[in-house]
Amino acid sequence: MGSREACSARQPAAPSPFGEEGGRGNAGPPNTQCRMLTDGTIQRRERIRRSARLQERMPISYREQAPLTCPHCGVDFSAEIWLIIDAEEEPEAAAALRREEVNIVACPHCGARGPAGAPLLYHDARARRVLFAPAPGAADHEIREQARELHALLVGSIEVEQRRPYLADVDIAQDMSGLAHLLRRIDARRRAPASPPPSPSPPPTPVAEPPPLLAAVEALLAADTATDLERVLAKHPELLEPATIATLTQLAEVAAAQGEPEIAQGLRNARDLLAGMSRRAEPERLTAIPPAAMQELLSAHSDAELEQVIARHPVLLRPEIDELLAAEIETALASDAEQLAQLLEARRSMLAAFRTAPAPAADLEAAIEALLVADDEETIAQVIDQNPILLSATAEQALWEFAAEARAGGDEELARHAIACRELLRRVRAGLEEDRS
Repeated sequence: MGSREACSARQPAAPSPFGEEGGRGNAGPPNTQCRMLTDGTIQRRERIRRSARLQERMPISYREQAPLTCPHCGVDFSAEIWLIIDAEEEPEAAAALRREEVNIVACPHCGARGPAGAPLLYHDARARRVLFAPAPGAADHEIREQARELHALLVGSIEVEQRRPYLADVDIAQDMSGLAHLLRRIDARRRAPASPPPSPSPPPTPVAEPPPLLAAVEALLAADTATDLERVLAKHPELLEPATIATLTQLAEVAAAQGEPEIAQGLRNARDLLAGMSRRAEPERLTAIPPAAMQELLSAHSDAELEQVIARHPVLLRPEIDELLAAEIETALASDAEQLAQLLEARRSMLAAFRTAPAPAADLEAAIEALLVADDEETIAQVIDQNPILLSATAEQALWEFAAEARAGGDEELARHAIACRELLRRVRAGLEEDRS
């Protein structure tokens, strides 16, 4: 309902006007409607849904008849309320949610209207978002319990092969108004790019969003050396945020409750690993360009030659390199070595272009596929010689992601093979750098 007494929700922390049956007046504690989700009701619904899915696909969205009491006339009645809304299944309910009209009930006796005061979970597979609004006035432990139970019900309603990592990232709004406001902001961001005319050149890259937590966890669990761990943490700094450990603990509990002990244990392992690394010092900042890398960089006169130099000296892709080259240019200009300064500036521009340009996807995929099917050392050596892109940091990252996808798909053997190939390439790169230093 829109008010704590009639129609306006301006104090989100206050209890809802309509409480559960038996909670009228001042006789019961505030927010008794939160108890609609306790006493194992979610678990019972989940078991029923799982049994029914053996016969037909059950919907993701969920609503139920809730017992309520009118705060104006004291009459008990029941009304249908939403607990889970799937944007694809229930577009009208999703639109009503944006207008803040969901779970608004009316007393059949006196006609008073107000919010039912129930929690709500919103799921949008196309936007890869899961949002949660707690019941008004719920305590912190009640909010966690409501979110956990509704999230378990949501995930259990989705076929295993359709589950994606984004399902683990649940954004929590302050209340239903906050959830509606967040959805309107997401809609506005989707419409924003429509104003400028589209460019005929390459299509614009999508707006970068923080990587889903589970994708970061997959990369973390796939890392098998200290160097790999540092690289994963550099790419996913959100793993070291304090809230991540608590989130992993909750996800492990959800996985265990759903009968997924291996996933639960993997999440606990990631949590324990992050807990041990959260106070670890950042890796040393690069303060000078290795002489061998600098010499070969200055000798590269084409993009193809530059790619080979980077494959042998991946340190050239470190973010500090740009500042170090700028300092070298200033030093050259101060020494009146203008020709050297111009050469350094040209190589600096080439490196900047290389960092921003994505590697040819087809070439990289073909090279990785050839590496994965090579069955002896001689064939592997030939594949690496014919595909120097395999010695780049881009190829190493692609193998991380390949291993994570294989593991998420249940192919543990393929994931281990990809990790072994990545480690082999890392050793080859290290050996080449040592030979040239």
